[in-house]
Amino acid sequence: MEGPPVFIKCDKRLTKLIVEVLPGLRKYMHKDGVLYCRLLKALYGCVQASKLWLNKLTKVLRREGYEHSPADPCVMRRIVGEKVFLLLIYVDDILILADAAEIDRMEKVFLKEFTWITIERNNKLSYLGMLVSLEEGTATIDMTYFIEKLLESYKNLVARTTPSNKSIFQVSEDAVVLQEEERKVFHSVVAKLLYLSKRARPDILTAVSFLCTRVTRATVEDQKKLEYLLGYLQATRHEVLKLSPSGVLGVEAYVDAAFAPHADSKSHTGVAIFIGGALVFAAS
Repeated sequence: MEGPPVFIKCDKRLTKLIVEVLPGLRKYMHKDGVLYCRLLKALYGCVQASKLWLNKLTKVLRREGYEHSPADPCVMRRIVGEKVFLLLIYVDDILILADAAEIDRMEKVFLKEFTWITIERNNKLSYLGMLVSLEEGTATIDMTYFIEKLLESYKNLVARTTPSNKSIFQVSEDAVVLQEEERKVFHSVVAKLLYLSKRARPDILTAVSFLCTRVTRATVEDQKKLEYLLGYLQATRHEVLKLSPSGVLGVEAYVDAAFAPHADSKSHTGVAIFIGGALVFAAS
């Protein structure tokens, strides 16, 4: 542990087990049968735990020749000649993009340092709702299964050819507010759509960005807009994101804004950034 001391209270049941194993601690029991302990190592759930883990992990990786990307400290890279090996940190999951020899080397390092790890080596990986497939010159992010699970509760959707219609930003002051249980479902579905739109379906970003502004005060009108979007997803659920860079790896950025389309006169901006013709970032 680092920083100020952190103390925990062990309840009566846990205290009983502790003193059975370590009778010498009985003299420290509080009068109500509990123990108060200072943490010497981080427990899961401590604020410090995730930072301590990151410090430990990156120390090992830096020793092995990896350095932090200037743009994102959770992306680490190692350059060997003309080869660039990438290592992506997501809490306690690590994705490595490297050749077989480098993966073999890092596998030995991880087993030595951390012992209890699971390793999957494949050109296809199911990860956080995404099926990531790597082929020669192309990476595909497929979230068809995620979409199908999302749509399971909606049986009578009308197929749509666009994510929304021109009334997407309109808000009626007299629209009926959803019941609280319905609003919670609305909020949950929109949160899942936000995740989907930021991973593999940037085509729904504009509609989702509006629906995100409605989650705390959703109305029947908003629910219809959500179902319109879901109808579009049902009709296009097999669409995937393909990243196939070609030619010079130049950066192209397309940015535009619509002036005051929202009911409160706010503007709306759209961004799409490509590297070598492959979409790497989109925002609405």
